Amino acid sequence: MGLIAEFRLAGEDLALVDVAAGVPEATVEFESVGAAPSGPPEFVVRTVGASREAVEAAFAAADSVTDHSLVVADGDARRYQCRPTGGPPEGLEALANNRSVPDRVTVTPEGWTERRWFADREEFDAFRDFCRTNDYTFRLDRLVEVDDGDGARDAEEPGPFGALDGDSPGPPGMTEPQREALVLAHEMGYFDVPRTASTADVAEELGVTPASCSERLRRAQSHLVAQFRNADSHIKPRMD
Repeated sequence: MGLIAEFRLAGEDLALVDVAAGVPEATVEFESVGAAPSGPPEFVVRTVGASREAVEAAFAAADSVTDHSLVVADGDARRYQCRPTGGPPEGLEALANNRSVPDRVTVTPEGWTERRWFADREEFDAFRDFCRTNDYTFRLDRLVEVDDGDGARDAEEPGPFGALDGDSPGPPGMTEPQREALVLAHEMGYFDVPRTASTADVAEELGVTPASCSERLRRAQSHLVAQFRNADSHIKPRMD
């Protein structure tokens, strides 16, 4: 069984974040990363929604990438080649055999928003640990298990709240701290059987007290159950 993870990365030295900050009106996406015989890899980056002058000024002012060059232009969509500056992240060799494939990587002024396929939970954990070892803030937005057969649930199917799950930060009524606690608890194994993380573990990661964490999780789960109850007319209220 594989996994589809949707997550956000933030960090001071993430490539292209300074480019995105220079043209906040544009969409900046990775199209490919190619290995070079020596030195840093080559990025192919697609930009949409800003003038050529503005995009190239942002590339020229950026410290995170160098050697940018226009490859092709189609209207306001352009593809550039560039290279990251600086050395490789610590422990990069640990990901040499990681069975994961990036599906979409969007760069924003705050960091990267990524959707990636993983072979299993072990590979996901290795990737997440690598990010955190290199001081990248890793925030999981969605983790979906998929089968290899016809019964796989596509990650873009409408969710139980009537829209694609990725379209909004959480169910109606759920606060951002509640959503963050719920997603982090799922990521850490709080809901696994057997449980691999305690309330105290999740609280420590969030930087709050166990009591506060417990309250957030209970309220978040209450919102989820209420939304499922409202979305499924086949669930009948209990009558005593």
